Amino acid sequence: MKLLVVPNRNSDLSSYVKNGCEGFIIGLKNFSTNYDLQLDIGEIKSLRQEYPNIELFVSLNKNIFNEELDELEENLKELDNIDISGVLFYDLSVLYLRNKNHLKLNLVWNQTHMVTNYNTCNYYYDLGVKYGYLSGEITLEEINEIKSKTNMKLMCFGFGYPIMAHTRRSLLTNYFISHNKKYDGQICHIYDDKTRFSLKEDETGTTFLNDSFVNGSCLITDSLIDYVIFGTDLVSEDKSLKLITLIHNLLNTKEERYVLEIEKLIGNDTNFFFKKTIFMVKKDEK
Repeated sequence: MKLLVVPNRNSDLSSYVKNGCEGFIIGLKNFSTNYDLQLDIGEIKSLRQEYPNIELFVSLNKNIFNEELDELEENLKELDNIDISGVLFYDLSVLYLRNKNHLKLNLVWNQTHMVTNYNTCNYYYDLGVKYGYLSGEITLEEINEIKSKTNMKLMCFGFGYPIMAHTRRSLLTNYFISHNKKYDGQICHIYDDKTRFSLKEDETGTTFLNDSFVNGSCLITDSLIDYVIFGTDLVSEDKSLKLITLIHNLLNTKEERYVLEIEKLIGNDTNFFFKKTIFMVKKDEK
């Protein structure tokens, strides 16, 4: 198992690598959403040259519109000439264009809430998709079942503030307009009972993040997935470096003391790892 970090724009990548980070996931500019650090093709080439020994994944996780297809195709061809580990995709146009152009790019199925079962993982694997980024709403038991029944290499979000929702709408801009004010680009907060959510907005829309820090140490100690992911969004640089070091030590030793140190640093919110999500269809009461 390896640690992948999703850095933010203020991250010190060299320090991350020194502290035990084994790879990065970064967004491709204009083709990713919910990535604080988004780079263009030239910057990705430079990053690859600067860190030749780490795994580098590039995310193209937004819905693609017809007028963007030509640019997407050219970007994929350019990425194919860079030694990256893989491309995360949401829109199926990425898979289609990769196959149409016979590119050698490894793909990561990253359709958020849809990556929940081994049958669909196997379907995409047969189409040439090497990796799957598991949904954040499934249990550790379900994660292990999927891993045992697919040849896909699997990733899972393990540490950080989880994204709860995303909309293309500019909710914060519209809110401030309705109050005769201008949105200044800062993080805003809303509350649902005792739960606080952070809201941020960019050109791709508005994102809601839960303010409870997920602790996925159980993924390291009790699963066989291939990559555990730490998202640094809204996390201080000092805290990020401390956590990367602890995760690295836990990955290498599996010692309980590192589990306890991680819990002391970020708390013990295990998200859905031990909590089944059950949807019930309400009966027609007419």
